[in-house]
This record gives sequence, C-alpha cells and structure tokens, in this order.
Amino acid sequence: MNIFIDTTNWKLIYILEKDNQIIDQLILENNKKISDIAIEQLKELLAKNNLTIQDIKNFYVTQGPGSYTGVRVGLTIVKTLKVLNNDINVFLMNSLQFQAGNKKVISCLDARSNKFYAAVFDNNTELTPIEVISLDEIESLQKQYSGFEIIKDYENIDFSKNFLDTKQYFLKIEDIEQITPLYIKNFI
Repeated sequence: MNIFIDTTNWKLIYILEKDNQIIDQLILENNKKISDIAIEQLKELLAKNNLTIQDIKNFYVTQGPGSYTGVRVGLTIVKTLKVLNNDINVFLMNSLQFQAGNKKVISCLDARSNKFYAAVFDNNTELTPIEVISLDEIESLQKQYSGFEIIKDYENIDFSKNFLDTKQYFLKIEDIEQITPLYIKNFI
C-alpha cells in the first residue's frame, strides 16, 4: 500500500493507492492548523480503510516550497516513521512539480507579500529553476512560454490524477538525512 502526503500549501492531502488504483483520499481545504490535525486525520483515514500504518510501505511526500510550517508537517511524519521503521520507502517531490503534473505549466504557489514560488514544467521536466517572483514576472514568463497554462495554488487540481501521473518522478530517498524541506529564500 502507498500513501501520498501533501501538507505544504494550507491543504491536508492524503491519497491511498495500490497498484495504480486510488483506494481513498482525504483533502481538507484552507486549513492553517494542519499541524494540529494531521496525525489524527491520518489515523482516521487508515482506520476507515481497515489499515494500520504498518500496512503502508511507500510514502510519497511533497517537500515544498510552501508554508514553512506546512512543509515541515508532512516531512516530520515520514521522517519519524522512517526512524521507527527503516524498511519503509520514502519518495520526495517538490510541490510545484506535483502541481504541474504532466502538463506544460507555469506552476505558481503563494509565497506571501504578492510574491510567488514559481517554475516552468513541460511533461514533468523542470525548464526553469524554482524561484520567488512577482506577479509581473509571472506575466513575463507567460509571454516567454506561450501555450503554457498558469496554475496557481493548487486551483482546479485533480490530486489523485496528478499523483498517478507523477508517481514515477518522485525521488527515492536512501538516507534519512535527505528527508529535508525545500525552502526558497525571498531576496527580492
């Protein structure tokens, strides 16, 4: 059994998957108290599906960028589980890449203060590095990458489809010390 976890951007997202079939999912929108509810919601989702944490062998987690606290919640869960059971597998992907899926996308996430974390992706290939940019710079990217859709803040994302589409691109972590948040500093 596999689970996808995303806590990076004011949503709590858990997707249970096995053999490329979605078993169940939990998506709680606009939740700024993810750290308070993440563990309890995970227990409830597993119980609802007659599973325990020991039934999960592969953990797919977004590592940011996003909310500083949110980024740490999902990573702390899997890092703790990996310490307790080194036999589990952990796979990481940045949240902009996950949001882009397999599309031609300018992927943007709110970085506060009218700034955005952004990168351009084409079929899960990163064309530009992740950086913090302004709204004007997003418009400039749109001119440079005409024909690319702009997706902001996980709007209108089919999370299950994106997980199935991107699952093969997550990077397997070999060393627990590699389970680290992706923070992009704002020097603008």
